[in-house]
Amino acid sequence: MDIKKILFRTSSIDVEKALPDALVLCTKEGKIEWVNDAAAEIFETSKMHLLTSKISDFIENPINLINSSIALHKPVITKFIGKETYFDMTVKEIEEGYVLDFRDAVNIQNLNESENEIDTNKNRFLLKLANDLKSPIQSIVGFSQAMADGLGGEMNPQQEKYIKIINKNSVDLMYFIAKLLELSQTESSLKEPEKRKFDVLGLVQAVVRFNEQLFKEKDVSINVSAEADFVKTISNDEDTIKLIVQDLLEVILKAVDMGDITINLSNPDEEFISSKNLAQGSYTLITMSSSTLLLSENDLECMFDPYKIVNSANRKNVLRAIILASVKNLVQSLNGIVWVESKILKNTSFNVLIPN
Repeated sequence: MDIKKILFRTSSIDVEKALPDALVLCTKEGKIEWVNDAAAEIFETSKMHLLTSKISDFIENPINLINSSIALHKPVITKFIGKETYFDMTVKEIEEGYVLDFRDAVNIQNLNESENEIDTNKNRFLLKLANDLKSPIQSIVGFSQAMADGLGGEMNPQQEKYIKIINKNSVDLMYFIAKLLELSQTESSLKEPEKRKFDVLGLVQAVVRFNEQLFKEKDVSINVSAEADFVKTISNDEDTIKLIVQDLLEVILKAVDMGDITINLSNPDEEFISSKNLAQGSYTLITMSSSTLLLSENDLECMFDPYKIVNSANRKNVLRAIILASVKNLVQSLNGIVWVESKILKNTSFNVLIPN
């Protein structure tokens, strides 16, 4: 293989000396066909090893990054597997595959600071525009409902059908915007939890009663229980925990039309707490399970990450990821953790572990 002709379509340039960048030629399937000395140096291995490997053995998510660089016509930041090493990668698509050009190691601390600043500004921007986003949709919801109720005059069957569609879609959009703003709020909030003593079992039961009508409409039964020695009174942020329970219940109710939901409260032992890498102490575990919500490995991969899910095959579940990302942020603000478990052909459970 004449790499000089592939890269430059000429035999008059000495590629090894002309370019100090790390260069890798790989096939469309990702198999490495050629590398220069600089590439072996940054990958910290031999040329022989590289030539018997795939690019996916060395960098994370290479195919998406390659496609992004080609589409955007600019470098993308690439992370090396198992290392806190990042490089700018520029990709040139050729008939034989791709030429990957690595240069300029990225200072990840500066990168994180820059990303955090962008995220903070984004969230502040969204929150300041909350009323501007909500008000038009609220008007559409209100007027379409009024028309559907006949307050705007008699309509023919086709008009009634259309106005109901408008009303339903505007209600759905209103809910989506509310949850997006909630995520922005949880990402940007710096307030300390307002701790006070309350009955956590009574709180969960109150949230269930609030959603009782929806359970009946969906033919869903729900049962709340607590272990015999469960400590009901805890000292934590009551409003935050109430929002966490409500959000998790909404996630399940939006995904199922029938079946059983069980909510169990318990106080895990020290061994369980240690297994979750939390400081020893008294904790409450809230486990919310559904017998009809079954998830695949692909579902679980992006469950709490709406920014990742928009680039995946599970994009239809972006609303669920937005809600669960808010839940994760809220739980972390209480120094707790949240995770999901899915048992094939059995059930899916959402687990929240928070200090008492």
